[in-house]
Amino acid sequence: MKNIVLIFTVIILFSGTLLAQECGPGCPVCSGGGSSIGALLAPRTIIANNLYIPNAEEETSVVSFRAGVTSWMDVGMGYAIDSEKIQWSARIQALAESESSFRPAVILGTGSVQTGGSDQSLYLQLTKSWEFNETFSTRISAGMASLLPELDQLYTLAGFTLTVTDKWSPFVSYDGNNYHPGLMWLPLDWLSIAGIYVETEEPAVSAAFRFTF
Repeated sequence: MKNIVLIFTVIILFSGTLLAQECGPGCPVCSGGGSSIGALLAPRTIIANNLYIPNAEEETSVVSFRAGVTSWMDVGMGYAIDSEKIQWSARIQALAESESSFRPAVILGTGSVQTGGSDQSLYLQLTKSWEFNETFSTRISAGMASLLPELDQLYTLAGFTLTVTDKWSPFVSYDGNNYHPGLMWLPLDWLSIAGIYVETEEPAVSAAFRFTF
């Protein structure tokens, strides 16, 4: 636990650098997909993602990578094509969710939580999944985010994903200002394609590729 606190303290201090931060769980634009909210990536897993928003005024395309470092940490980095910004984020799982009770996972993260820029935020997120059978499950996430370094503004984060078959998952995320509904399709184990309605105004599509090593 001491190592987790130390690493996260270093991450927060690094948040003041010139690098923009990759979006957190509430923003589908910089993170590359609204359904990315929730559990951390498994160790030795990498997801490469490209999000395209053809009618966006500020950012039309974001390429990002996220990697599971350990069972309690994942990190991400990306590149916003139009603004030419390098982005990054980090998440630490302070408490794992329980499969035998209602106890959710507790996740600490740093990154942006809203569309339209990098707000350099710190967030606390609770997330819990329920599996009803092999093809039907759900995940609910909720949390709060605050701007760094003042921490005087709070934003509500929320997300809901419903897996109705082993191929289709409707989802919606809320970043404190806007909702981002979408539908994910998994044609292959290593490929997922999602249609997203960013801020319930702009249609977008993302493609994510999963690698394990």
